[in-house]
Amino acid sequence: MEQKEFEKEQAHLTEVYDKLLAMEKDLEERIRALDAVAIEDKNDIRDNMRFDYADDETTMETLAEIEVWNRYIDTYNVESDSLGRTLRTVRKLLEAPYFAEIKLQFDPSEEPESYYIGREGIMENGVSPLIIDWRSPVAEVYYNQESGRTHYMVEDRRIDVDLKLRRQFDIEKNRLISCFDTGIAIEDPMLLRSLSQTHSDKMQAITVTIQKEQNTVIRYPDVPVLLVDGIAGSGKTSVLLQRIAYLFYRKRKDLRPDQVCLMTLNPVFRSYIDEVLPDMGETNPLTITWQEFLRMLRVPAAGSADGGPDDPSDGEEPRSSKEVVTDRLQKIREGLPQLKPEAGDFFDINQKNKPVMKAKEILAAVNEFSQFPFGKRLIQTTADELEHRAKNRLHRMAEEQETDNDTDAVIGAAEERRLENDYGGAIRNIRKYAWINVKRVAQRILGTDHISETEWLFTMLELTGFCDLNMRYVMIDEVQDYTRAQLEVLRKYYPNAHFMLLGDEFQSIREGTVSFAEIEEMTGEDKKQFVSLPLMTSYRSSPEITALFAALLPEEKKLMVNSVRRPGEQTTIKVCKTEEEYRTELINLIEDFEKEDGLTGIICRNADHLKCIRALLKKKAPVTVSGQDALPKKGAFFIELALAKGLEFDRVILPDADSETYPDDRLGMHCLYTAISRATRRLAIIAEKEVTKLLDP
Repeated sequence: MEQKEFEKEQAHLTEVYDKLLAMEKDLEERIRALDAVAIEDKNDIRDNMRFDYADDETTMETLAEIEVWNRYIDTYNVESDSLGRTLRTVRKLLEAPYFAEIKLQFDPSEEPESYYIGREGIMENGVSPLIIDWRSPVAEVYYNQESGRTHYMVEDRRIDVDLKLRRQFDIEKNRLISCFDTGIAIEDPMLLRSLSQTHSDKMQAITVTIQKEQNTVIRYPDVPVLLVDGIAGSGKTSVLLQRIAYLFYRKRKDLRPDQVCLMTLNPVFRSYIDEVLPDMGETNPLTITWQEFLRMLRVPAAGSADGGPDDPSDGEEPRSSKEVVTDRLQKIREGLPQLKPEAGDFFDINQKNKPVMKAKEILAAVNEFSQFPFGKRLIQTTADELEHRAKNRLHRMAEEQETDNDTDAVIGAAEERRLENDYGGAIRNIRKYAWINVKRVAQRILGTDHISETEWLFTMLELTGFCDLNMRYVMIDEVQDYTRAQLEVLRKYYPNAHFMLLGDEFQSIREGTVSFAEIEEMTGEDKKQFVSLPLMTSYRSSPEITALFAALLPEEKKLMVNSVRRPGEQTTIKVCKTEEEYRTELINLIEDFEKEDGLTGIICRNADHLKCIRALLKKKAPVTVSGQDALPKKGAFFIELALAKGLEFDRVILPDADSETYPDDRLGMHCLYTAISRATRRLAIIAEKEVTKLLDP
């Protein structure tokens, strides 16, 4: 770019920055003034309001006056919140006002118009856009990377434009560091610069460098099930977070953070991504792991991660996830209406260890509605009856009076509230269906004592109809690690939600998990319910590392993979003849890698291998990242493969790359593919005596 053009852009940046500074000052003054008025009015309320409840008429006047003042205070709060949000936006933009410019010509007879794109948008004088939000419809033209005649969509309306200029900026506050005019992704200087940076303990937003195939996913129309099938390093998780931010922007009037659930792998990964959405000015949604989801619904532990046939960690012969669903969940679904309730299917209802209702009494109540089959209609009807009986019985207990006809007792509103406060435990247990022995019901249907947590929860949902009708979006990262049974449960518990599923079938590192064909099958025959989008470009790894993990893929998939990064260092594969040679080589590798900035992950296949290698290294062993830890900010660390999924490190060492650890079979290939693809710059593979046959030339 010519110096004159660069100076022109610097002048524009200075002008925009000065306007933002003026906005910041104005907003701070308005907030201070508003706070002062609010304090004055609150003092006036305190000094002048009379709280007179002498009779009904004066009580009504007092309550009316309180309501008027409450409305005044609410008005202050709404205005203060609005000003505060705008101030936070301005301060965020002062860090780097914008990152791109597009120049569009809407009509050949008119001059082109320039739009500057930032992480958030701001209006000048409340009328014209000073900076447009990256999620706005017109910004799609920038991400589509199509020079010349193109278009963007506003709702369902197509806007045709001529893209005259697509310019990128590297900006720090009011200083323009560099700028580029660019067209296609492979020539994207900002992307290549971003990819060359070292990694930290936190994922960064990719707003500035979103590529065309990623933008397609982020802005895809709302559909019931959107499956993103992406290779390792294609930015699936980043795209997921950008889409959440996009949905919040497009549905900002009616979509709240509590209506979005993000299912994530583990607490390590949650910590890794927890700054991305706040950096874009959005609140993190409910972000939970599968185990936290089970605890949230009070599912009793079954002795293992999921404890049953849908999780092979319990030592049973693994079966496909489809077999689990058809053989067990389907059996629960079909067998429940045929089951005749028994007293053992219910628990006593107690209040602070005092019996309120025995299991036999509950069975009697259930049998009063025997016209309904065992299922949610019967259970919900019985729950209403049990609550009515329990309240009358608790009322009698509270009054310490005996009555022969507790069901005819009349409880007023005040007494209702008192019972809720004093005896809420029993009432809550009725409403939460804690009186149902779900495990025994499932055992009777399945004919086995072993009930997994997923089967327990599925039975509970079938019995009670309990669900979350508020949730509108459920996002599942690394979906290939879930069983079909788990997805069935999530779909049943969140019946109103649209699902976005992201994963890579070749990163499935345990048996019995769902296939992408099964996910499509689950959506039914209506093809409009399901859309699958590919991400086939690796932005994470160097071409050398990408070639190594791509070589493990089937031929048809391998041909589709490409890397946009510049060439790096060749990977090293070392086979050591003795344990001492192995120990020395590993220590040297760790020390060599730690000389460089960024993160070095020493990825072990499982906890046993990690423990043995640490014992061999003794005091030379780096720290270990466990399931509850955050990543260190720099340096080398040990981590299990299961915890490393979804993460990326500047350098990776695989210290247990032998044939026993990574056997020449489907699961071994998946694990090795996953481990190798965590590396972005350098990769060292080391084994004692022999290396896995998967890496044979």
